[in-house]
Amino acid sequence: MNIERWKVDSSFFDDEDYKLNNRIALENSQNGFNELTKTTSLLTIAEIENFLNISPDIYKTFKGNGIDIGGGDAAVSSIIAKSELVSNIICLEISENTVEKWHPQIIKFILGNDSDKVRSVIGDFDNLELKDSTLDFAISWDSIHHSNNPIKTLRESGRVLKPGGYFVLVDRAHNNSTSEKEIQRMLNVQYSKEFLLENYLPEDTILTRSDNGEHEYRYRDWERFFLESKFKIEKGFMVREKHEKNSFSNDASLDEVFVDYEVGGFERQKVVYLLKNIK
Repeated sequence: MNIERWKVDSSFFDDEDYKLNNRIALENSQNGFNELTKTTSLLTIAEIENFLNISPDIYKTFKGNGIDIGGGDAAVSSIIAKSELVSNIICLEISENTVEKWHPQIIKFILGNDSDKVRSVIGDFDNLELKDSTLDFAISWDSIHHSNNPIKTLRESGRVLKPGGYFVLVDRAHNNSTSEKEIQRMLNVQYSKEFLLENYLPEDTILTRSDNGEHEYRYRDWERFFLESKFKIEKGFMVREKHEKNSFSNDASLDEVFVDYEVGGFERQKVVYLLKNIK
């Protein structure tokens, strides 16, 4: 399996989330396929496929050549590559251990003889070594909220997308009514001893969610990012677990779809945006 290396901003190597993800990838690299995918997305192959097919408008954008921004273990990339309409998809991930130790297993498991449809690349999402207007689609699953500058990251994705190309963003979002005080409270939460031990860190480590590269954005924040990076929202909706805690509705007037499996993240839900490149 050929692994490509693109330019990486060296400052990323000092980030705690990079160190943690690289460590987890190394420690878990000998586990079976299901454990590997559960470590990152919490979803099985069938659940990821179900999620991607919730909206036909979303799934039909996956055709031609694309990129998975911050693609992690390559499960999402590989599932998208199963489509006969997809020629090639780049799985871009900054964690070397994830790419080198997980990608070969997961891509082969899902795609078999079609494994070459996924290009594994070690790199960061602000430095895409591609010419302008070369890709038909892009997807980001739970990665752009880690960006220190989402507008910069989205603009770089828009640069390599063809005019009219689509970007599917799956991430977290908070109600517009969420106060700045509450945002800061969430970011200052320290990880528990249980979390630290499960993730191969000393139990006396002091690590906040902010230290770990987390950012918390409201729906209106995402909308501003899209506007300033020349993306138009074609569709937006929420995917939520059927759970007793999910009794409230979002305040962004987004449709809500309920599923019977874990989607992880804040409030057991994800926001999905279908964006069109209008550069």
